[in-house]
Amino acid sequence: MRALLLICALAVWTGTAQAQVQGQALYDEGLRYHEGQGVVQDYARAAALMEQAAQAGHPGAQAHLGGYYYTGLGVAQNLAQALHWLEAAAAQGDPAHAYALAQVLETNPATLPRTVSLYQQAVAEGYGPAMVSLGVLYQEGKGVAQDLDRARQLYEGPAQNGNGRALNNLGLLYVRGSGVAQDYGYAAQLFAAAAELGVTQAMTNLGVLYENGFGVPLDEARAATLYRMAAGAEAAPDAPQDPYGLAYDPRLVPAPTQGAALEALQQAAATGDPVARFQLGWLLLHKIETTAADDRQGALHLKALAEMGHGPSMHNLGQLYVAGRGVPQDYMLGFMWLTLAASTGFDPARPALEALQSKATPDQINAAQARAQSWAQARRQP
Repeated sequence: MRALLLICALAVWTGTAQAQVQGQALYDEGLRYHEGQGVVQDYARAAALMEQAAQAGHPGAQAHLGGYYYTGLGVAQNLAQALHWLEAAAAQGDPAHAYALAQVLETNPATLPRTVSLYQQAVAEGYGPAMVSLGVLYQEGKGVAQDLDRARQLYEGPAQNGNGRALNNLGLLYVRGSGVAQDYGYAAQLFAAAAELGVTQAMTNLGVLYENGFGVPLDEARAATLYRMAAGAEAAPDAPQDPYGLAYDPRLVPAPTQGAALEALQQAAATGDPVARFQLGWLLLHKIETTAADDRQGALHLKALAEMGHGPSMHNLGQLYVAGRGVPQDYMLGFMWLTLAASTGFDPARPALEALQSKATPDQINAAQARAQSWAQARRQP
């Protein structure tokens, strides 16, 4: 009898282990499609794989699937399903998953007590982002009695570990003298550290201090620079970027801009030479004073090369669709071409996709990825 029980126990354990291995493999494949690593990014395909892994009990897949249902990316938006899978992930003990569930619940005032409980659970595990979010609730008195000293304590640990949001929030406490002695100089240091990490609100806050000379020397030029950085007009004071996000093919020498070399380039482009077409398209879009005709002609050159699978041209065409320059503005087509550019390994396309994701709707993103998949499949067919 004992032998039989042992055999049954081993069979159950073996089955569980196999399910875990299978779940991990499905999750890894889903993550590949989610990130577009070596494949065309496809949230619908990722969601299908994550659902299989989630059914096998993989907590990361459950959390991802909950996120898809919450945002409507890759699946039809469904809050009930989002909460079901986020709850399943949180129940497995990872503080990051408890935090993800709490972030969704925080949007509903009726579920604030549960939100607080989940943040506290994650804080007990030392999870920095949860400390910051719980600190905000204590600072604002949402779901808990207002306690500015507790908020400060919750911010300080993550701030010391380089959490940009914690640095900015702690800086605000010192600017306002909320629960602490007002200290503009220390606030400026905190805002500067957060700004270095890319926190746009900290850039604005630091700009206000420079504009008024609070805790720092009065410097209106520096303030204006910080405001532009926060607005996205420039990524850093001494690192100007193309205003339309266009990128040159790093494998090519600079395009000639005058004389016989330019005439030769134009002639080569007219014969369909792909390098010449890319370079001429670049020049047309970067003239000191471009015209609508220049933009249309530049876009035509890039579109022809994008259709041939040239990553930089795909990226640039996508950015033109986002801006509505030389082509009608169309976020769906912009996202499609940027997705395809990323799949070729052209690195500038990835941050461009992240930036566009905050502007495009889930329906536009889903449609763009479906179009990108169809385009890629058509190219693979003989």
